[in-house]
Parts: sequence; structure tokens; C-alpha cells
Amino acid sequence: MNRFAVTIYSSIVISGALVGCAASSNLAKPSYNQTNASPINEADNATNVANASTPPVGPNSITTNQITNQSTENTSSQHSDGIHFAPYIVRAMEQARQTTKMSALFAPTEPIFQPHVPFVGVKEYASDWIYSISLFSTTTAVPINDPSLDKLPNNAGIGMFRGTDYFDHHQAMEDFASQFKVDKVGPPAKVDANGVMKQYQTGQQYILNGSTNYTSPQNVIEWQEGKWIIDVFGAPSLDFINTAKQVASFLQSHELPPTDGRIIINPDLKGKPITKIGWVFGDTFYVCASSSMMNALDMAVSMREYDNYNVVP
Repeated sequence: MNRFAVTIYSSIVISGALVGCAASSNLAKPSYNQTNASPINEADNATNVANASTPPVGPNSITTNQITNQSTENTSSQHSDGIHFAPYIVRAMEQARQTTKMSALFAPTEPIFQPHVPFVGVKEYASDWIYSISLFSTTTAVPINDPSLDKLPNNAGIGMFRGTDYFDHHQAMEDFASQFKVDKVGPPAKVDANGVMKQYQTGQQYILNGSTNYTSPQNVIEWQEGKWIIDVFGAPSLDFINTAKQVASFLQSHELPPTDGRIIINPDLKGKPITKIGWVFGDTFYVCASSSMMNALDMAVSMREYDNYNVVP
């Protein structure tokens, strides 16, 4: 895929509420080192849901579609293996691709990702080289990008997913490595009999863009599944080890996107844990995130290209 893009984006985690927002240059070949092109991490502004950023209003910001996960409307065909895009995902993705120039948009599919909430509210943003979708639990059906979504309680966030195109594969991998950096110190202690899982103390704590996001002491259990690296954070305890084993068990029966990726689970973001999952296909960097570990995992393993259901673009 030949993409000429560097996108300025931010994705804000607010306790349970996750809000993605983005802005992009109109240049045909924007420079990666533009002054305003530095990413903002998911922990920024983590305490203020009332002031959460709303995606900019543009041609993709129509607010006429009702969003509910209980709709029986057949808005997308079902894939032969039974997976399908929920109606609220269909509407959000149709709206996103009215604006973006990206050729491969990925979104979570049912029945693996199926939030058990009354209604799903959606905040959608798309520009030339990025799309970002945030999902919220609501008590009634609301339009896409409805202002009421900015006033939800902290625990209303279900999760978010986004994709960002870069000038080339190297830049996509560079940003991926920067956002999913984990510092460890050894020697590691074995967690399982085979020595696949290893427990480390963290070096300069958990670093995102030069800032620390939790208070020590913290350990990290790390292991590899194919091309993926998984990091589970926590204070040393049996619960901590069991969480890592729960993730390992889940991944034995669910397939992650077949490419380079990383999972970072529950760094204690000042009492607001988050699970971040990222991977790169070609020139595109994809992210899923949620305050719920299982929501994030379900989103990642269910992601398919919209709307042809490809696992790889």
C-alpha cells in the first residue's frame, strides 16, 4: 500500500471512558517531524470525563444514525463463518470511510466482541490518514457523536479502536515501538515450568512519551506468542500471576492478528487501569484499548477488515 501520511492524533483514556480524537495535515506528503506531530498517550487528561475532547465537526460528523446493540436491522452481510459487524459498527465505519483515504479499515466483529450493555453510543472521527471509534454504554439510543457522550460517568467507556497510516512501514513500526515501550530489569524469575513466562521488575517504571504512569513497586510478566509480545503488570502476587495465565489461556483459543504486535495489560494509571493492544500491517498502525482487559482482548482477536472480513489487508 502506498500511503503518504503522518497524522497528528490523541487518544484519551478517562477511567472507564475512552475517547479518541485526531487531526491531520492536508499536505500530500506531510513530514513525520512536523512540530505538532508528536503523539499524546492514552493516559493524558485521565481524570476529567466532562472535558473529554469531541472529534472535530466535519463532513463525517453527521448525527442522524441511532446507535444500539439491540437492533435487528440487517445492515451488513454475515460472513460464512458466522462473524458479522454489529449495526452500530456498520454505521460508524460507513461514516468514517466517507472521509478517510485509508484503504484498510479494521473493526471488531460479533459474536466474539459483544458488549452486554443496554445501548452502545459511538464517537467517530476520521480524516485522510486516521480513523478512531470510541464506544460507550448508554441507557438510550443516541446519534453518532452526540454531545451527551461527553457527559457520561467514568465507567461508561467500553473501549476504542483506531488505525493510522504512515509514510512507510518503518515509521509505522517506529511509532508502534515508542507507544508500546516497556523497560525491564533482571534477572527474570520463571513464572511457569517451561520458562516461557518470565517475571521482571520494571526499570524506570512504565514509560509512555517520557512520563511514568504508575507507582512502584510494579513487576511485569512477559512472554511471546508468535510475533506478539505480551506484558502483564501488577504488584507481585498470586492474583498477578493468575491474570497472566488467564491471558495465556485466552490466547490459546483465540488468534491475534497475524503480524507484529504487543499487548500491555493494566499498568496502574493512577488507579485507572487500561489494556492497550497494538499491531502493524504494512504502513498502518492499529490500536485497541479498554479499561476492561477482556473487552480489549475481545476487540483485538475479532478485528476484521471492513467490510470484506479479511484477517490481513
